[in-house]
Amino acid sequence: MRRKIIMHVGPTNSGKTHMALRALAAAKSGLYAGPLRLLAHEIWERLNKGQIVPLDMFPEGDAEPDTTINTDIVEETGTKKPTLRKQGSSKYVRQCNLRTGEEFRVVSDSASLLSCTVEMAALDTQLDVAVVDEIQMIADPARGSAWTMAVLGIAARELHLCGEEAAVPVVEEILKHTRDELVVNRYKRLTPLVVQNESLYGDLSHVQKGDCVVTFSRNNIFALKKRVEESTGLLCAVAYGKLPPEIRSEQAALFNNPHSDYDVIVASDAIGMGLNLKIKRVVFEVLTKFDGYVERPLSVSQIKQIAGRAGRYGLHGEPGGFVTTLYPEDLPRLKSALSTPPEALTYAVIDPSESWMEDVAQILHPESSIQALFEVPSYVSKVRPPFRAALPSKLEDMVKFIDTRARDMLLADKLMLKNCPTSWREPSALDILAQITRLYKREVQVDLDAVLAVAPLMSTLECVEKWMSGGVVPAPEKLKKALRVLEDMHKTLVLYLWLGFRNYMAFHQAEEAHTLKERVEKALDWCLRQVSGRHDEQAFEMAKQGKAADELEYYRKRRAKEAKDAEVKKGVVFAEVVAAARRASSRNG
Repeated sequence: MRRKIIMHVGPTNSGKTHMALRALAAAKSGLYAGPLRLLAHEIWERLNKGQIVPLDMFPEGDAEPDTTINTDIVEETGTKKPTLRKQGSSKYVRQCNLRTGEEFRVVSDSASLLSCTVEMAALDTQLDVAVVDEIQMIADPARGSAWTMAVLGIAARELHLCGEEAAVPVVEEILKHTRDELVVNRYKRLTPLVVQNESLYGDLSHVQKGDCVVTFSRNNIFALKKRVEESTGLLCAVAYGKLPPEIRSEQAALFNNPHSDYDVIVASDAIGMGLNLKIKRVVFEVLTKFDGYVERPLSVSQIKQIAGRAGRYGLHGEPGGFVTTLYPEDLPRLKSALSTPPEALTYAVIDPSESWMEDVAQILHPESSIQALFEVPSYVSKVRPPFRAALPSKLEDMVKFIDTRARDMLLADKLMLKNCPTSWREPSALDILAQITRLYKREVQVDLDAVLAVAPLMSTLECVEKWMSGGVVPAPEKLKKALRVLEDMHKTLVLYLWLGFRNYMAFHQAEEAHTLKERVEKALDWCLRQVSGRHDEQAFEMAKQGKAADELEYYRKRRAKEAKDAEVKKGVVFAEVVAAARRASSRNG
């Protein structure tokens, strides 16, 4: 198949994804692949509700534009009616299933569209149209291989790649080898982005309605929130990386709602992707970020991604957005970064296959560290430009854990641990993973209750639920402590679901994990709203009820038959190994 590759490239707020989604909505078969499950969920929801007008149809009737979607809204030539609509129409409904690392939601077994995270994109099915979002992530050390495989492997007659201009050269190089047709559509920002001449001179009383104050420490987010609220009297929503995507979305909704009283948002770089926010001005508290070892300056790309969230097209009375810094010494660097052209990507990351890793493991000495196995591809593999062999990030922390906690596990299980969604530098996350590893090696089946018992996770959830039902609002420090524990619990449940999606026989309590995850999200949401001490509870509950009434119907599917068969074989082999070890242990004892 000779594919037609259409690149849609431009800065944040340029409308680069708009036409690609309309092409997908018009396709007989297709998929959307994005970097975040939040984005995959958003596209899944809108296709099923008929909110995206297919490219081969003319928008009819009176409708408001969908200002809550992360995709930029474009006024297309020849029509003043929105093609991304707030209210769906049965004329435009396209049945679409959802597949992420944690679950597979099936709206219909006959649905011809799929919305997924990039790692879950189908590479073995012929499609009419596919859309791959944030293509510049093809060079990301940790996840870039998924984008490389999508570009090389998605069998779509028309493949749309959306993202930054920097990705064009590397995609051009890749396609020289595939002989696919390439079309590049370039977009300009829909509204101007103005760097203000002055900073806030460290005075938070100058924070205004519609501002987003950006900082990069979780503790600092809550400290800034408190200071802004005390200095201005304005309530602040929050968004940061450890907060579950679902709760980040709820906080964004509070900030976007003009009747919620949340007029400011204090956030980390989590706002750079996956959140639609009605930001008028971005204020950088700092232009550095701690990388786990030292404070490092933000890259030009990071500054542009965050600053570009200001002034989204169609969301403010006056077109355009503003950006500045809290302190005057940072303003020159901000101006310099925003005027610097994007640096072209020179390579695409590629991961070796599991079978290749197994072959290498056979050659290495049996006592070799897992680090040797992970580093081999970057030294000995014959990867030609523009490709580069992936080297896992945070390798030292990952290797230390696997070599000490999982040394006697099967290679396939070690590779599963290598890719699992955890933080290799957080003691609490490693405690959870160590417990999972112990249970898996000892029992084969991993009970969820036993995983959660490693920390006061369930007791904290039950305590918060008592506060909620009894109308008790504890002291701010108690709330913040509960928030930390609930964040850890949510990550634990997501990890369990991720593992269960790959090995259901071992991690067999997916339904219980989904139920608990929903309870944790409600508790997290409640805690965050209490931190401010005042809010419109009635307006919030009405918004929640409206959202619940609009939920799509679906069922969860585990795995394809082939994958389940493979799991059964793997389970039998592992059970035999465990049984043999126990017999040997009893004889020796």
